[in-house]
Amino acid sequence: MPPPQPTADDLQRVLDALARVLNERGADYALIGGLGAAVRGTVRTTWDIDLLLLTPQLELPGLLETLRRESFAVDVPQAIRSWNENHLLEFWRGPVRVVWIKALLPIFQRIIERAKWETIDGRRIRVADAEGLLALKLIAMRPQDQQDILGILTANRGLLDLDWVRRAWWAMIDEHDPAKEVFERFVADFYET
Repeated sequence: MPPPQPTADDLQRVLDALARVLNERGADYALIGGLGAAVRGTVRTTWDIDLLLLTPQLELPGLLETLRRESFAVDVPQAIRSWNENHLLEFWRGPVRVVWIKALLPIFQRIIERAKWETIDGRRIRVADAEGLLALKLIAMRPQDQQDILGILTANRGLLDLDWVRRAWWAMIDEHDPAKEVFERFVADFYET
């Protein structure tokens, strides 16, 4: 049975603890997903914390052990195995799910490099920039991602490097992908007007 749905306070407490651990350990990361989109676009409800993470293999056990001591439900050996085999890690702290995506692809590494420091409820945290979030949302292109794309375009009208987004995203998809046309329509309707 899944844990109960978290509250906004639960989410904030977990984000604060997670950012503190990652910052203290000097980890290379970027907040992405719904929370990242809320920082760079329009606020929407989300109940998990998604991060891109780039960490040397030798530092991973210590990082996971620190999280475990901070009340994150992490089975360190199993987490290392999942990280190495699936390049993804999911764990919980109370009712809040945390998802880490291993920054294996060059686009993921570039998104981390481009991430900006933001202060969220008094805690400094690295958040993917709007262009990086757009590229990630375009790769996934689920209905919720499309809503996030519209929110980011609208909130950042006239401020984005859309050429970077196109280059980064197009390198990941087929040249005839119909999502290209959808994105250009979004740009015309929500960014250029």
